[in-house]
Amino acid sequence: MLSKILRRLLLSALLLVALFEAAGWLIFKFPIDPPRTLVLKNDIPGCAKDVKLVFDRRQTRRFSLTDPKQQGTVRIFCLGGWATLAMNQNDPDTWWGRLQSALIAKGLKVEFAARGAERSSLADNVALTTPIIESLRPDIIIVNAGFDDALVHPLDYQYNPAAVAARLTPQPPALRDHLVRFSQSVRFKRWWSTRREMGLAQNTIGRTDALRTSITNAQAAIARLPVVDGVPRTPPNDPLSEYLDALKALDALAARTGASLILSGEPSLLGEFTSLSDAEHLVGYVSASIQGTRADRPARPLPTWVLTEMNRFAAATQSHADANRIPWIDLNGLVPRDTDHFVTDVMLTDAGAAKMAEFLLPIVEPVVRSIPTR
Repeated sequence: MLSKILRRLLLSALLLVALFEAAGWLIFKFPIDPPRTLVLKNDIPGCAKDVKLVFDRRQTRRFSLTDPKQQGTVRIFCLGGWATLAMNQNDPDTWWGRLQSALIAKGLKVEFAARGAERSSLADNVALTTPIIESLRPDIIIVNAGFDDALVHPLDYQYNPAAVAARLTPQPPALRDHLVRFSQSVRFKRWWSTRREMGLAQNTIGRTDALRTSITNAQAAIARLPVVDGVPRTPPNDPLSEYLDALKALDALAARTGASLILSGEPSLLGEFTSLSDAEHLVGYVSASIQGTRADRPARPLPTWVLTEMNRFAAATQSHADANRIPWIDLNGLVPRDTDHFVTDVMLTDAGAAKMAEFLLPIVEPVVRSIPTR
């Protein structure tokens, strides 16, 4: 008797799931990537006070992206660091939003998506964005890097080619990915989970001046760190080797997805400061071993060392770009190094984003025009 009841309950549950699946596909189809929206209110000089951020589940901002892509449109994907993440800016105020506006003003039909990450090496960023790029199939990939690779690696960094290659090797889609693609029940569960998650985030990050407070606290904490002249970067334990591996992985990714690649050096406030107060806006640090302290204690390198490292990575990028005929521009120093254009050493104000887009436009426009629209 009990087994008969259990069988009927199981069949009833399966029937309910089947009915939900059918209704989902026919009437209430749930999106694969339910949007995640945050509304921020921050009084950050040089930025809008009300900022609305819309991400997908992989923290990609799909500014003006259509699904499927409209005929005759060039799809552009941007990957980078803080300036690309742009938590302090609405989509149209970011450098990639302004770049789209400038290209449209020239009569070009383009759409943008952007994925930025803070304190991530280029190798980690490429690993994170590879499945996104393979899914979106952009026509152009714009890379903005250089600052994090100079700073994110610790003093005792060990270059391991096999480990880097493993991180950069695309993983096959998991069972969960297939379920999300085909099951409305799984999509509904993720939609509901996303709604709850973003409600919690809104209550935390969305509070008035939460982002500004977070930046101010980070600047104060980093200002108290011990200062080091620099961090030795000598072969074979030089993160530049990992960076070059990431560039080669980007070449392969672009070739595999049929995209054109554009490389750009990250702009930064670091350099010859216009005033001593500008140095208070720095948030860069390294995990360095200081005599008499724990081995993993962070330290603050001199801005001159960071600038030298960024120039070293930029020179290597230029060599790679020249050898592979990839468009390249180093934006570091082109965007004015002052607090009218930077919130932190790499987070841009609206004016800084506009200036960055201005310098990128003549590099990006010819590539857009060369793409056969389809």
